[in-house]
Amino acid sequence: MPLEAESSARNLRRLRTYTFFTVIGTGPTVLFLAALSLAGSSLTGIELALAGGAVTVSVVLCTAALALHWHGQGPVRRKVFWSASLLMLVLGAAVEARAGQIEGVWAAPVGMLVAEFALWFRPGRRARALLLGCAVVLGAVVCFAQLGWFSPGAVVVSILMVPTMSTAVVCQLWHYQVAQELERARGLAAELAVAEERLRFAGELHDVQGGNLQAITLKAQVARRLAAVDPERAEAEMRAVEELARAALKDAREVVGGYRKVALADEIDSAARILKSAGVQATVPDAAPSLDEDTERLLGLLVREATTNLIRHADPTAADMSIVEIDAEVTVTVTNNGAPAPGGNGNGLAMLRDRFAEAGGTVEHAHDGDRFVLKGTVPKPQVPPQRRATPVRRIARRRARR
Repeated sequence: MPLEAESSARNLRRLRTYTFFTVIGTGPTVLFLAALSLAGSSLTGIELALAGGAVTVSVVLCTAALALHWHGQGPVRRKVFWSASLLMLVLGAAVEARAGQIEGVWAAPVGMLVAEFALWFRPGRRARALLLGCAVVLGAVVCFAQLGWFSPGAVVVSILMVPTMSTAVVCQLWHYQVAQELERARGLAAELAVAEERLRFAGELHDVQGGNLQAITLKAQVARRLAAVDPERAEAEMRAVEELARAALKDAREVVGGYRKVALADEIDSAARILKSAGVQATVPDAAPSLDEDTERLLGLLVREATTNLIRHADPTAADMSIVEIDAEVTVTVTNNGAPAPGGNGNGLAMLRDRFAEAGGTVEHAHDGDRFVLKGTVPKPQVPPQRRATPVRRIARRRARR
């Protein structure tokens, strides 16, 4: 596993542990707050014991329901635990109501109940369920306060505590789910980049070897038919087969080594499509300049390497690609955010540096915080008069949006 992928997986595991203890740790926090409130109440003796026992059982049952949700188990059991928790909460509040007005000891447990209620719904509906639960609870508190059952302090505590507690639990779980989805999306983006490279290689290999192999087959058939009637022509055909086989071998090596012609406009177009599919907001040039084949190959390989590394090893949200012609040089620069900490030069960058050096150019890269900049510069060639700037396809002219 690459270092960046391993670090990302480790961070996700840490977030999972943090989220679990934060959500489940809500129960002890609520019990602590309830104990402080009960200690300052007017309850004594058996009434204090009943109220304390009721709030304890209610919080334990609601915490168990949250734990079941975390592990993706028991929707029916969760509702049973939630109902039992609500019942214990009502019984405890009734005990306190008999001794006088209900204080704010029940606000935090009610917040947990509202959070568990909201988690019954799909993520797209949880926000509305959360708002509905808070509105019902706070409306009931205000109505009961008008009847004299709730003290003014309990109303204030409920208004502050119920939305805060319920929103904290739901948002914490939502944050972890979003992190999981982003990690899955990053994995899919890396797989997509690999698939694009495989398709590119398969297409190039087919284009190069398809014609050669077909010609070899035809030449061999002709030689076989002429072997008995015209040995000299058959020998000439076999020499042609040998030459075609040598050319096919050379072409195969060039494809594997990446020396076959690479069109800069096609590479920019491919980069735009890959970045768009990965959810990266990218800006690419409108057109590629007029260059000779060798220069286009070098700059196209740089664009390809930058895009592949960006998808595989970074977690970007934005990328920018530019082509600048100054005097006798042309420079391609690719910048992205979300770059990991420097971890040494990869084989791809070393290969690019060697190839650019052979052409009298340079390859530079730099980290600036989470920004990574890859820049390749080559001498500007003499352009034949008939060549014009090659436009990038329409999709590359649009900004790929998330």
